[in-house]
Amino acid sequence: MIKKILLFNLTFLVSFVISAQKISFTLPDDANKEYTFMLNKGINQDVIQKGKISFSGGTTIEIPAKDKGYVGMGTMQIEGSPVLNIIVGENDFSVEQDADKKYRFKNSPDNDYLYSIMQDRITPAEDTTLYAYHFVNFIRYMQQLERAGNSFTLNDRANARLYAFNNLDVDKLYTSSVWYNVIDGLVKLGSDQQVMAEDMVRVLNRVKSDEVFEHLTENLVTITGQYGWDDAFDIIIPYVQETGRIKVPRDNLFAAFAMAKVRKGMPAPEIKGLTPSLKDSEASETLLVFYQPDCENCHKELEELIKIYPKLNQMGVRVVSISSDHQRDAFEKDKKWFPWPDSDKLCDFEGFAGANFLNYGIMATPMFYLIGNDQKVIKRYALVSDIEFSNNNQ
Repeated sequence: MIKKILLFNLTFLVSFVISAQKISFTLPDDANKEYTFMLNKGINQDVIQKGKISFSGGTTIEIPAKDKGYVGMGTMQIEGSPVLNIIVGENDFSVEQDADKKYRFKNSPDNDYLYSIMQDRITPAEDTTLYAYHFVNFIRYMQQLERAGNSFTLNDRANARLYAFNNLDVDKLYTSSVWYNVIDGLVKLGSDQQVMAEDMVRVLNRVKSDEVFEHLTENLVTITGQYGWDDAFDIIIPYVQETGRIKVPRDNLFAAFAMAKVRKGMPAPEIKGLTPSLKDSEASETLLVFYQPDCENCHKELEELIKIYPKLNQMGVRVVSISSDHQRDAFEKDKKWFPWPDSDKLCDFEGFAGANFLNYGIMATPMFYLIGNDQKVIKRYALVSDIEFSNNNQ
């Protein structure tokens, strides 16, 4: 019985090794050089294999089981040589560099198609079954988007948006190596936050793969946070939540989902440790200030807030600062800088893991929430200069 189990395991192992996809390289000019081979996934590159090319210039890449079925761009980085991008399909194939320094492929129609354009300047017959066909279209679309900031007419912009809604294969784009360029270009097509967000929702709706859907959502969370596009965030993330496609949000997505619950018109979560509470406050409005003690932008915005605090105090606006500090001595030193009452200077010394930071989904600082006297969120801001107090007579 034991022999049978061993024989089964050995047979399985041999079968696995035999079935692993292989890419053979013959690159005499790169003999004895260190290399890294990666697969492209959105803005990330997964390292598949590292090593040293042999004395004769040969090496073989084995695609691991977790990436079985991957179709897209592979990137070969060789010490001291230009980056070599090739299309990885489901078949074994080989690539070698000939005497004219051109790359030649065996058993790879995708790379034959692509490199006939790239190095031979020959345009092959269109073949929509090949990934190379779609990759070439991604490059053309990327170039079209890059021109958007210069000479795009309204008609050009409209056509570029329509292509994204009707023709762009986002799932194939994910493994293309030009994901960032295309997504960044698409984001910049929108004339305002609402248009951009609605465009991105339509693009998300076209995505078939849950992995790609989650990656694009993560990118959009980063982009909206980076530019302070809260109105766009408040359109995109609720849509993502309603789809139910991200079962277990992690890291930034977890915070984003929490933040989406604290948007315009929603009840503001209670602030732990605040006395009097938001509910019991007599302030006309309350400005919540989430900050980090070692954040340069936080210092800059807090300085602006301190300048206008006397006016806010006259207007009946309550300011509550919430620090992510971990050190009590440092917090006590910093809070002396603030002119509002000590009871409204809070810190639980748990950093971003503190209850208030988690309940408000704070991913970056500074972050300002303006709360009405009905304890509902008026708006979220990243800059003091953008805050619109309802009874500001300035």
